Parts: sequence; C-alpha cells; structure tokens
Amino acid sequence: MEEIHIIVDSHFHVDETMLTLEKMIEGMEKNNITKTALIAPMNDTMFEPESSFQHYLQRLFRVLILNAPQIGLKIYDGLVKDGYLKLYGNSYKIFFQPNNDIVADAITRFPDRFLGWVAVNPLFPNLIEEVDFYLRKPSFIGVKAHPFMHGYSIKELEPIAAICESKGVPMIIHLSSEKESYKYLPENFPKLKLIYAHGGLPFWKKLWKYVKDQPNVFVDTSSDYLNPFIVKMAVETLGYRKVLFGCDGPYGMKKFNEYDYSEKKSWIEAIQIPDIQKEYILGKNFLGLIE
Repeated sequence: MEEIHIIVDSHFHVDETMLTLEKMIEGMEKNNITKTALIAPMNDTMFEPESSFQHYLQRLFRVLILNAPQIGLKIYDGLVKDGYLKLYGNSYKIFFQPNNDIVADAITRFPDRFLGWVAVNPLFPNLIEEVDFYLRKPSFIGVKAHPFMHGYSIKELEPIAAICESKGVPMIIHLSSEKESYKYLPENFPKLKLIYAHGGLPFWKKLWKYVKDQPNVFVDTSSDYLNPFIVKMAVETLGYRKVLFGCDGPYGMKKFNEYDYSEKKSWIEAIQIPDIQKEYILGKNFLGLIE
C-alpha cells in the first residue's frame, strides 16, 4: 500500500478580516495541506502594499541580518515602537493580550483541519491558568510566545517553559534581539521541545550553529522575513530533521481572501534533497513533536 504523506503547516495566524477559514481550507486543499496549526492574530489587519521599494527593503534587511547583524538588529528593533509594528511606512497596532478563543472557535468549526497554539504574554496575570485551560482542549498542541512584539526578556518564559517541558508539548517563539536569548531555554529546560520561528530570526547563522547540536530545538520556514535562499541555507546547515514547514499567513497578503500557499511550500520543494527528506520538513518532523 502506498504511504500517504501528510503535509502540516506549523505556523499560521487566524484572522478572518484578512482570510476566511473557508478560503484558507480551499488553499490548503489546492496545495495538499492536511492540517494547519493556528495562532491568534498578533496585530491589526495588515495587507502589504505591492511596491518595488518594499521588495528592496526586504532584500536589504535579509542581507544585513545575514552579513552585518549589528546593523540588521538595529533595524529589527525599530520595527516595534510604542505598541505598534512599523512596516513600510505603515503602523499596525500590536495585540498584547492574544485572544485564544479565536483559535478555539476555528478548531470547533473545522476540527479535522486545524490545530491550535496557545498564544501567551507572560506580562499578564493568570498566565498559568490560561495555558492549562487551553491545553486541556482537544487539538491545542503547544504554546506560542512573542518576546519581540510583546517586549520582554526570554527569562519571563520560565514558568511556561516548565509547564511545556513537564507536559511534553512544544513551544514556538518569535525571538527578540536580546543577546544570545536563543540559548536560555535549551540550557535551562533541556527536555523542552522548542521551535524558533522564521528560521530563528533575528540570529539566523549564529542560531543555526547553536541549534544544530541541540536535540530538541528546531526552526520553522515561515514568513516573508525569509526567502528560498535562506530556507535552503537553514536546511543545509541544520539538516532536514531540524526544519519545519510553516507559512505565517495570512501576513504577506496583498488583498482580502487571496493567500497563496504555494509560494512558501515551493521553497521546500525546490531544495535539491531527496523527496523523503522533504516529507520530513513538510510534515513528519512537526507531527513527531506533537504526537
């Protein structure tokens, strides 16, 4: 019997002001994506303008993070200011207290298609109770933290890391520029399953060198912060068992209900590695973390 290869998007936000769940599922079916792990929206509705200047800025940012990180990190820090995400001349309000009920409702509507991350901000009270509440719900598979947008030290995540480690569920983190913050949780919670979002932004090369020898630490391939070259570099550096497919949609969209799953998926498909290795990146690695 032919083996069925399951593709899972490990990183996608649910925001129906940008992309309805029905349209999301339509895109998943078109690209043979079985399930998507959803995260509550992190900021206001954010459609990106189509402009050559925008693409130039994205390329410059990537080059600086890779080759001149001191300058790249200063630009990175400047993207968040006074409670807003600043991109391409526009400002988008950051949601400091994520609404996980949005994810729970999506799972209730389409339980066969969606999984859920519990998004947290450790600066708010009742954190432990909230995490415990949602992780008891079917299809919630781990915790998402955003030190970058929410503006806290990685050390603030100690209580949540302890819970996730004890329960055997993963954490996914969008890192801030806090120096060597990517080392803190693996060194203090060595059994914690940890995913660094967007290839480990903003530390890419340094982080990959470190993560390569950490058995429980992974990166995902999500967002327009990355491109095919950077994803290929991450896979070549880390190996195919340390990388997880993700999109970070609906962010990056130009128009309502027009999200193209195929772009991020093609980044994996274009890498010159055996198909069986691509299957691990596209789903098997992630399923191994949550099953």
